[in-house]
Amino acid sequence: MSGDRTDQPERLEVDTPDLPLNPTGLVTLNGFELDNVNRAQTPSDLVAGADEAGVRTEWDASSLDSAIRWLEAHATYLNRLSYDMTDLQDLMGGQAASGGAVGPGAKSPLGGFEWAGRLAQKHGSLYTGVEQGLRNLARSLDEAVAALRQVKENYETAEEVNRMTAIDMQRIFGDVARGRASQ
Repeated sequence: MSGDRTDQPERLEVDTPDLPLNPTGLVTLNGFELDNVNRAQTPSDLVAGADEAGVRTEWDASSLDSAIRWLEAHATYLNRLSYDMTDLQDLMGGQAASGGAVGPGAKSPLGGFEWAGRLAQKHGSLYTGVEQGLRNLARSLDEAVAALRQVKENYETAEEVNRMTAIDMQRIFGDVARGRASQ
């Protein structure tokens, strides 16, 4: 199976001659259709833009500036991704549909049978968890950028170059993580 499966149809339709489903021949099957679960497509909003780091995970550790740019680029990308994920939710029938089937005769976006409703609920929970996780990770990366900027600023000051220690760096990162500026 190839890596790009977007050229496959969204639905499969199979026409059959009248096939009897029971010995009397009163009930016959003359075809069926179903969603093509082998079709794969990534919504365009979930693909990194030309100027975004996207899912690249390497940076040049030889300079603090490149580390700061790397962290900022990933924080921006993850934050944007957390809001653009609504495309996935829309494909599943919107926010209300993630609760699964509700009431008699109601259908989840995956169908009307009980397990379809349960799967839609699990998808809704997973979606919410991933969305919040991405936002928290982006926030943490922003905090790391602030801490790294503070370290860089202290390091570039002639007095700080001579007295900055690993303990000082650890204190700065800890202070920023707790939400207060370090002196």
